[in-house]
Amino acid sequence: MQDNRPIPTTVELVVAPEPRTTRRETAVVYMPEAPLEMKYFARCFAHAYITPAGAPCKADPAPFIRAAVGAVLPSLRYELLPPGHGADRMVLFRSPEDREAAMERQPFALDGASARLVREGETSDLQRVNLDTLAHVALRGYPREQRSVEDICSNCCSFGHLLEVDPACFTAPNLSPVRAVVRTEHAREIPRQVRIRWPGGAFRHVVPVQILRVWDRSESTDAANGEYVPIYGPAVVVPP
Repeated sequence: MQDNRPIPTTVELVVAPEPRTTRRETAVVYMPEAPLEMKYFARCFAHAYITPAGAPCKADPAPFIRAAVGAVLPSLRYELLPPGHGADRMVLFRSPEDREAAMERQPFALDGASARLVREGETSDLQRVNLDTLAHVALRGYPREQRSVEDICSNCCSFGHLLEVDPACFTAPNLSPVRAVVRTEHAREIPRQVRIRWPGGAFRHVVPVQILRVWDRSESTDAANGEYVPIYGPAVVVPP
């Protein structure tokens, strides 16, 4: 028994590492959309990059950034934080409006060097993708012990963001298919099978994935409010 849930007799004991495949080695996880308050908070951040690369001020960037920004926007208030995304410093503004005011006046030049701001989420090391593909999939031989929305979402997160689940799946017999709709970048992201692991990692259950239908997200979007129109009804839509 793992995590107070019984291990089905259909699982197999893992005795060797999973074999390498032709699929990419980087980990891809589809996360739920951030709440509005977190989106607002993210719009208060920027990353400061000092050029040229050999500028002496890069050894101690905070005084230079404060002096360069202060020369142009003396009343602007912000906080300098440890850097990320290859920047010299992270900048936290008091509001998104303050950040945009600084963006409009950059670059901030001083003594032969300059500081340039990049908005949070727009740095060159991040890749933005459009999740415009919807797929109706069937997870075959799916164990009854993992039929909560949370478990299904977790088991689908490697290839898509779970939108809804067929409610009939929750009362179906053990190892019957679980049908769900996921939002993904490309249908080719959907694997032929997923491995469901129980807590502790000692056991796994291999679930074949069948693609039932693929279509563009615009076909399931309400023209009035831009929201997703579920195929199984609003009661089974997974909260964002």
